[in-house]
Amino acid sequence: MDDYKTVLISDETEIEIKKSRFINQVFHVETEAEAEALLVEIRKKHYKATHVCWAYVLNTNPKRQKASDDGEPSGTAGKPILDVINHRDLKDVLIVVVRYFGGVKLGTGGLIRAYGGGAGDVLNQCTMIKKQFSDQLDLIVSYSSYGSLSNGLLEKGVIPVNEDFGENVTLSFQIPVADTHSFLAWVEDQTSGTAQLIMREAAFVDVVISKNEK
Repeated sequence: MDDYKTVLISDETEIEIKKSRFINQVFHVETEAEAEALLVEIRKKHYKATHVCWAYVLNTNPKRQKASDDGEPSGTAGKPILDVINHRDLKDVLIVVVRYFGGVKLGTGGLIRAYGGGAGDVLNQCTMIKKQFSDQLDLIVSYSSYGSLSNGLLEKGVIPVNEDFGENVTLSFQIPVADTHSFLAWVEDQTSGTAQLIMREAAFVDVVISKNEK
């Protein structure tokens, strides 16, 4: 399974352009039903809004995506939002931009910039993560091997998610699937082949993305 980027939790920003309010919201969603349920709630909350425009992209195969202009001129709202999501290569993401019209028309170009800019604004603020498909594994090593192995792990920047000290030392790791073979070869070399390996089912692990990587 492939790694992908998404948002960790919902977030919201607001901007004003020529007296119109644009409320920008982002959500993590994994199904169309989940997205539709959120849209129902938002429409109820903002029942006086002029437009509730949105787009989402789901991590399906093939990728599932959908957008709505909600009464704005065709292609001026939903598509710009969708373009921002795809440009940042995000999945399992719903972005909603709610507009309260302020009496001044923005024109086609102005609407595209407003809706695309609103989507970008809320994404710049929110916390993004990489869903990293990782092998879950335990290494059981002797105390004599633990010292040199832990020093090597520090140098490699690989941090165990858990350490258990009993008769032996059990170290638990979440290793990107693509890196598992080379990591285990390195462990075998560090411990002279004495480490015992327990492999568990691979799963997605959340890795926070820094603002510089957005």
